[in-house]
Amino acid sequence: MDRAPLPNLPLEKPTGGYVGSAACQSCHPNQHGSWHESYHRTMTQVATEESVVGDFNNVRLSGKDLDVRLFKEDGRFKVEMSLNHSPTTRVYTVVMTTGSHIRQAYWLADPPDRELMLLPYMYLRAEQRWIPRPSGYITKNGQADSSELAAFRSEKGRWSQVCIRCHTTHGQANPIDQSLATPRVAELGISCEACHGPGAAHIEATRRPDAGQEALTSIVNPAKLPHDRSAQVCGQCHTVFLPRSEAAGGYWQMNGNTFRPGDDLLADRIFYVVRGRLDLMPDRPAHIPDPVETGSFWSDGMIRVTGREFSGLIETPCYQRGSMSCLSCHEMHQDNGDPRPPAEWAAGQLKPGMDGNLACVQCHKEFDDAAVVAQHSHHKADSSGSRCYNCHMPHTTYGLLKATRSHMVHSPRVADSLQTGRPNACNLCHLDQTLAWTAEKLALWYQQPLPKLPADEANIAASVLWALRGDAGQRALTAWSFGWADAHQASGNNWQAPFLGQLLDDRYNAVRFIAHRSLRRLPGFGDFDYDFVGAPAIRSAAVVNARKVWQQSQDGQKRPFAPQTLIDPTGHIREADFQRLLRRRDDRPIEFAE
Repeated sequence: MDRAPLPNLPLEKPTGGYVGSAACQSCHPNQHGSWHESYHRTMTQVATEESVVGDFNNVRLSGKDLDVRLFKEDGRFKVEMSLNHSPTTRVYTVVMTTGSHIRQAYWLADPPDRELMLLPYMYLRAEQRWIPRPSGYITKNGQADSSELAAFRSEKGRWSQVCIRCHTTHGQANPIDQSLATPRVAELGISCEACHGPGAAHIEATRRPDAGQEALTSIVNPAKLPHDRSAQVCGQCHTVFLPRSEAAGGYWQMNGNTFRPGDDLLADRIFYVVRGRLDLMPDRPAHIPDPVETGSFWSDGMIRVTGREFSGLIETPCYQRGSMSCLSCHEMHQDNGDPRPPAEWAAGQLKPGMDGNLACVQCHKEFDDAAVVAQHSHHKADSSGSRCYNCHMPHTTYGLLKATRSHMVHSPRVADSLQTGRPNACNLCHLDQTLAWTAEKLALWYQQPLPKLPADEANIAASVLWALRGDAGQRALTAWSFGWADAHQASGNNWQAPFLGQLLDDRYNAVRFIAHRSLRRLPGFGDFDYDFVGAPAIRSAAVVNARKVWQQSQDGQKRPFAPQTLIDPTGHIREADFQRLLRRRDDRPIEFAE
């Protein structure tokens, strides 16, 4: 006997010329196959044995104000919840998932209300553990005293109001009557037609023997578009944008957005910019609420959060004055001759070789010579310091519990770090060096003017300042860099533990998680036991324990430490300076818009 359909599931019904990916498979089996291996396909899925990665084997989770039991019943994934630890429980059905690569979120049906709810826990795939959903983000609800229940209640309806726009193909929230309307999509996940446009006309043309050129022109191939229109296909999701008007926003909710691949994205929406290319946002209001800006951008307008790479690309000279597009480095379909396993390709969807200097040398051919590269970088040609990415696309973007590369190609400048607080490429590798050291090198090698530096910036390693005194975003990026192999090669790995240890009691859960992961990559800490969502007393004890383990490893070693790392010649932390910087920590709330 067939089971009843999952309640509240959005209606998959291609309209407006959309046909669904299954219609593409027979003629394009290789492209369909590689897309099927991608995380675009699995961005949004019906909850099934194949799609659910979290453990639902009678798992019990207890938080500040929620008790949860995860189990399976009659082939369905179920969630039993007790609010405020009440003996009264309620059972929900998981109907849909979001994500599958790094973490996965779960959408619950709540009949008769049509709006989906988010399970207040999410599953981390690599760590194979459940965490409170707010703990995976740098937001006010992701702080140490966050309330799972508050987040749970505030996110009802989020899918149809926000997520449907980019996590599906041709999503239509249709909120005319929130209690009755059923959101509709051409397809769950990001499928063929999200990038190639509606396929009905193409299919009809290919069935006619006299179609000729029409069979090709009736569908869009982003690789054959001008570089700006090609990049805009990705930019429809991977940017910070606003509807052109309130009426346009309402139309999107009811009918889906009007952009189709090949169109001018600027005609459909306004690109949100803070500085830089303000021509892209000519009607920018004189004042936009601070959370929007600080949650997405550094103060100079460079994008600060992941998933918004097009916002960086459009500010890049390689795009503005050249022909760089997303497809210069990335590919949405793995080539048949690519020897990499599909899972390796899918992790970044990079073309072969594009994880190295080939990405830049394909245009900057003068650097296709090791001697020229070494002369330009002032590093050995085969070192991480001569990788174009590390200098010109450093890890200054945050999201998914890690640092990712900036997609605004630029050169490191100490003046930028002073103005914005953004870590620069040099000090993200040379973690043990000061901004003064970096400024001197950039002045010597590239004739950059020497900025005037405050005493701490002149005498204390920049990474130490960011870790102890920085805001939550700086602390997260620095904690990640403390565990980065390239940085270990440049600055060693025997001095970072006290600073990572301090971050184990950070007020933001996500910062604590990153710090613990990096700490375990240091020698002697591989099995360091700690729970980043543990009780305050446990976290405080972990700070002390991390310092103790590190101190014991240094006793009797007589290793020289750079004084700028706040470690004295005896191998002990300069506690007065350490605590002074900690007292000056930037604790202003941050809401990163991942």
